[in-house]
Amino acid sequence: SIPMDDVIQCFDSLMKTNKYARVVVYPTIKKATIWTANPVASREAAVANGASNNSGYTNFRNDEEKAMLESFLDLCNGNEFEEADRVLERVLESQIQRLKHYVGQYNHVLCLERNNGIPHADIEMNFSYEKHKDVLQTVFDHYENNRLPYYNFEIRTTNQDDAFLSCCQSRPGMWIDFQAKAEISHEFFYEMTSMLKHFGYRKHWAKGMDNSDPSYVIEQFPDITKFIEAVKLIDPVGKFRNEEGESWFQALDLLTGDCTESIKEETVVLREQLVAEEKKSERCLIAVCDG
Repeated sequence: SIPMDDVIQCFDSLMKTNKYARVVVYPTIKKATIWTANPVASREAAVANGASNNSGYTNFRNDEEKAMLESFLDLCNGNEFEEADRVLERVLESQIQRLKHYVGQYNHVLCLERNNGIPHADIEMNFSYEKHKDVLQTVFDHYENNRLPYYNFEIRTTNQDDAFLSCCQSRPGMWIDFQAKAEISHEFFYEMTSMLKHFGYRKHWAKGMDNSDPSYVIEQFPDITKFIEAVKLIDPVGKFRNEEGESWFQALDLLTGDCTESIKEETVVLREQLVAEEKKSERCLIAVCDG
């Protein structure tokens, strides 16, 4: 682990020199753990270099660590914060010793909540990477004088892409994932979104959307109008939308208003491309079956 205050200084180098990196911050004890994953030539080479060999699924927490975290939350509920933080220190010590250096299957590495998870709500916000120092400093300053109502929050990054509704559309992004027990999550998430709103965050579409303002959402996604028109063309009857998805679609459609002719033309081209790809896939399937 490292001191929480050192995260900002090392963050850029950490994210740019590793294939995968995640920082887990524990504000109540002013510490952070850094988890990285990188490809290796072979499992045997990694073991020869000192890594432990994890042949199965790698749990971010084991049964004992889960029990300690549940104890931490119980102690916090009783305002026994000093004892709670001592328990949290033991969790970090256990995780660092157990997961310090290992080799495993790529999709079995650092999946945080598959096993031994604690039920919680979360909200994840994506910020332009160029603002990462200011965003992190704002969050860290807040927790100098306020106690986090959970035990951690997590930080990661993803690269730029060009998907209409991607949170990294047009720029790389830094994510912060805040977590809390469900009964206090709404108030806590509102506090975090209000504090960070001026940085222009984009919300993870599967986390904390009930804490979202649709009018704010459309300001943050430059191609959202193109997405709305593409949906109308590709899925006009809502076959691929559930009730919540439909409510968001209707709200965004209402707020974006009429699409321009150029956007409509672009989405028609997109639909033609998708139809062409579908026909190509059908021909490939027939060829495989005939062969």
